[in-house]
Amino acid sequence: MASLSVAVHKDIGEYQEKVVGKLSLRTLLCVTGGLAASVATASVLYAALGVEPADASLPVMCASLPFWLLGFWRPHGMRAEEFAPMLWEHATWDGVLAYGSSCLLAAPPEPIAPRTTRRHRRNARRKGAELREPSREAGR
Repeated sequence: MASLSVAVHKDIGEYQEKVVGKLSLRTLLCVTGGLAASVATASVLYAALGVEPADASLPVMCASLPFWLLGFWRPHGMRAEEFAPMLWEHATWDGVLAYGSSCLLAAPPEPIAPRTTRRHRRNARRKGAELREPSREAGR
């Protein structure tokens, strides 16, 4: 009986469920947060300082930029919250590596394989050679 098979892509583990359009829930929340921050900044500037929202584009963009970066920026294929601690560790690292002697890590040399006979080479090339048991052939 024939069986069905389906090719599965390697990056299936990176799949994120899309909520609206092509946006995942995380991206949608970041976009919503960015819009809310920009509206709140424009409202505060208009109410407190009397600056028209059309003239307050720089503070509005500065307020929403972190949310947009969290939603869309993927440095080295990682999310921003995964990348930031690694970047911080790299920036604050003192650059000192502690090395150990490599001779302690080296494995002992492997023994040289015993010389094989013509019969052993012939048996190894024979069909089904992977099924033979050399321990049984030792008595021959």
